[in-house]
Amino acid sequence: MKRVRVIGAMMMAVVIGFTSCQKDDQPTPAVVASNDFLVNGAAVGSFDLFGFEVGGRVPNTDSVTNRWDFGMRFERIIVNSGASGRGNAGVQIINQPFDAVTTAPETGYAFDTSATQLAVKPEQWYLYNSVTRSFSPIAGRTFVFRTANNKFAKMEILTALPADDNGNLVTPPTRPTRIKYQLRFAFQSNGRNF
Repeated sequence: MKRVRVIGAMMMAVVIGFTSCQKDDQPTPAVVASNDFLVNGAAVGSFDLFGFEVGGRVPNTDSVTNRWDFGMRFERIIVNSGASGRGNAGVQIINQPFDAVTTAPETGYAFDTSATQLAVKPEQWYLYNSVTRSFSPIAGRTFVFRTANNKFAKMEILTALPADDNGNLVTPPTRPTRIKYQLRFAFQSNGRNF
């Protein structure tokens, strides 16, 4: 009887150990977050930097690091790679709603190869209204990033609104100095599944 209990205890330890190993191998679910991101509203000047791992703005003093993944200035987007940074960030825009994108592709990411050959083209993600001189994100477009540190993230731009330096919305004839973006994103530090 004693021998049966010992064997039973050993088998239970093996099962618990096996189950624990399986749990450790499972990717951590990506947490979806939203963030207002106030960026330079001029066509020239510095880019405002965003890092998925920190979940928001990265100071420009870190522009030569891998802390940031993409930058924005007015309607222009750069990624931390090639001509724009020292990281390994890449991006692709998928014509699917944010919630429908459940896995980051293994390949197909675009990089900033020069100041005029950027990974993200304006026509890929927004529509411009020449009458109101405004632009709006195209619904159902999801940015999928391989981050500067070879992790994965997905993002959608919900709104792009004209604002002043404090983030207050402005209307014509007041000229905006900032663009207030509302971003929805999910960062995955362990694997490609969102």
